[in-house]
Amino acid sequence: MMNRKTALAAGALAIAFGTAVPAAAAPTTAASRTGTFYGTYQHSDGCVYLRSAAGYHYLLEGYTMGGNGGLYKKGGGFIAYPGWKIAAHGTQYNKTSTTLCTTWGAYRRIKATSIYAY
Repeated sequence: MMNRKTALAAGALAIAFGTAVPAAAAPTTAASRTGTFYGTYQHSDGCVYLRSAAGYHYLLEGYTMGGNGGLYKKGGGFIAYPGWKIAAHGTQYNKTSTTLCTTWGAYRRIKATSIYAY
């Protein structure tokens, strides 16, 4: 008699090998991670980014650029000017999509619950 773990593994293999999923139908969102992300605030093409110490640009969802180039929470609330160090607490994930953010793109994103300058 098979134990439960073996049965589950066998069922998962049967599903994985029995159903073909075309590459175009594969999800475009990668695994996410939650935490506090540190970097500097930068903007380009009207899009706002956190630039990490490793040089990656993360699009900050739910935040916008003001007329002075500053980072603002949508609906108001100044946070930082370009070049200021910021910390974004939230979830980082990758998503392929069409965007107007052409300089650095929008593949890497942070859905932040809070951002502050330090």
